[in-house]
Amino acid sequence: MVLGIYGSGGLGREVYEIATRRNAVSYFWEKVIFIDDFRDEGDFFSTKRVHFDFLKNHKSGYECVIAVGEPSARSKLFQRLTAEDIKLTSLIDPTATISPTVKIGNGTIICEYSTIHAGVELGFNTLIQPFCSIGHDIKVGNHTVLSSFCAPGGGTTLGERVYVGMHASIIELLTIGDDSIIGMGAAVFRDVPAGATVIGNPARITRGNDQHRVFI
Repeated sequence: MVLGIYGSGGLGREVYEIATRRNAVSYFWEKVIFIDDFRDEGDFFSTKRVHFDFLKNHKSGYECVIAVGEPSARSKLFQRLTAEDIKLTSLIDPTATISPTVKIGNGTIICEYSTIHAGVELGFNTLIQPFCSIGHDIKVGNHTVLSSFCAPGGGTTLGERVYVGMHASIIELLTIGDDSIIGMGAAVFRDVPAGATVIGNPARITRGNDQHRVFI
């Protein structure tokens, strides 16, 4: 089986190194390659980079993860893969600490030194970046991204396509609506409505997110 990393930017290279560490512990993939329609095919980062059309023609021998940090883009690429019946898989760094009671949706990536506590449910295609601490009984919706060093409190519910910035903190038992953005370093003490962007300490709504974009 070959692992295809969909996206060859900075995050893609980080995910490639997670896959390398995973393979060193338990051999999963005979090869790891990149898929990217916006960059040239060929040799790249000690492996190969191909376009999506190549993957469609060889999909029986491949499984994929999505290495894009924009939640709305993660959702679109997930739909593209599933529409072509291309298998998705989860990728977990060997250094992550995960309770045996955690439920992990297909296509999820959990990066190095993150901790996922008891009763957590991670939806499809979520991205947990390094050094996150995910409190007990948290529910994380599909295609949501939790950035490095963020710390949502126990019992929190995060909707679909949510983006939580680096070092953000969320008090326990809150609801974070679909397509919302929690800014870097924000301290969230109240529920966040769908489509809102919040920043600061205490976090306050600054604008909507009608285009569902984090990175402009």
